[in-house]
Amino acid sequence: MKSRTSNYLKTIYETSYTQRWTCNKQLATMLGVLPGSVTEAVNRLISQKLVVKNKGQIKLTKRGYQLVADLMYRYRLCEIWLADNIQLSLPEVPRQAWLMSAIDSSVVMAKLNQQMAYPKTSPFGGALKLESFSKYQHPTLLSLLSIPVGKEVKIISFLETPATIHYFQHSGLHLGQVLTINSKNTVLPNITDVKDNEYLIDNSMAVYIYCELLS
Repeated sequence: MKSRTSNYLKTIYETSYTQRWTCNKQLATMLGVLPGSVTEAVNRLISQKLVVKNKGQIKLTKRGYQLVADLMYRYRLCEIWLADNIQLSLPEVPRQAWLMSAIDSSVVMAKLNQQMAYPKTSPFGGALKLESFSKYQHPTLLSLLSIPVGKEVKIISFLETPATIHYFQHSGLHLGQVLTINSKNTVLPNITDVKDNEYLIDNSMAVYIYCELLS
């Protein structure tokens, strides 16, 4: 079973992916817990020097990030094994992979990595080996929601939760797809791909689709 610390560190990383900080409200929503529980947990992480908090912004420290890098490596390696080797339904993959990644044997993970031919990314586009902490502090990917109108982007990855996986599958989007942002409103951004296929993406999902800016 994963520890509470691991769950919080992973969630802090995920909710701060494109801006490098998160807040109590985002964590409470993602974890499905009361804000008071988040405050207590974050204070514990601060005392362990795994995160810092300033003006409501919660950020990973270098030490916290190093723990996250190990967590995400094991987690995403398990995601690949579940998706490719036993072809588990993609929306079910993240939960089972997180449970599997509680195996902390470096030997087991090394053999699994070898068996999987040393993959670079998860089925959802996330990197197995995270960048250095210095590079992490300067994000290069943007959420689809934050892309200005008229800009062209390529989809690199998306948050691996059942809700976002279901939405991504049914929207018709795919990793590596090049899109142009045509218009935006408070609910739906209107985008097209290079074949002029049009998509309307809910803002609550667009924030968790991560893109590289092309123009």
